[in-house]
Amino acid sequence: MFRTIFGFTLLLIVFNILLGGVSVQYVINFWCTYLQHKPVHVPLLPCAIAGLFLGEFSVPAAIVTWILSFIL
Repeated sequence: MFRTIFGFTLLLIVFNILLGGVSVQYVINFWCTYLQHKPVHVPLLPCAIAGLFLGEFSVPAAIVTWILSFIL
């Protein structure tokens, strides 16, 4: 039982760091580039730290941003 809970928690943390970090980076890069009309590149490490806490919100935001990128 403990292994299952620990494994699930570890999987959730890795998911938030990796996928959350990439999605935070994508959303920030896209919207800053769109608003400033200059290419913007945010490093992955700060975005991965932010993705640890914002992963649940940034993944749907990245999907919405990807859909809006076709419209804009």
